Amino acid sequence: MSGRLCIVMACTDMQEADLVGRRLLELNSACLVTYRRAEDLMYNIPTGRVALFILATADTPAVMGRTLKWLRHRWHRSPITVVGDVGGGEQEIAARQGGAYYLTRPVSPQQWDGILAHALGDARSKQGTSRERLTKDSRTVPRNGA
Repeated sequence: MSGRLCIVMACTDMQEADLVGRRLLELNSACLVTYRRAEDLMYNIPTGRVALFILATADTPAVMGRTLKWLRHRWHRSPITVVGDVGGGEQEIAARQGGAYYLTRPVSPQQWDGILAHALGDARSKQGTSRERLTKDSRTVPRNGA
């Protein structure tokens, strides 16, 4: 998982994971790593370049808040999307306070396409920018104190 961009999804409904997986296959640009619970992320930490986290579980707002705080601390540049059953409730408030996008079920294929394209496009542009800076910096840094 370390070489390729990945989308990390914690979900209880495997049909949602299948839908996201099919969208990624069409884009052919990232792999999907799934977990059953959001808290499992903390016990089995993903490695590599994470373009997007998707939390589509029925966790309590308190658990979600802890998970979002931990994700923001470890992957402060990766976007996070939370999928819930209803809007305007405690789960949405916890998601937005944790800096995540919030979508309500059912999430349409077009919504998934937009979220995935945005996350993958951002990840690629950040990677290019980092490489450009590294190349520029490596040419201008004096060696051996010269």
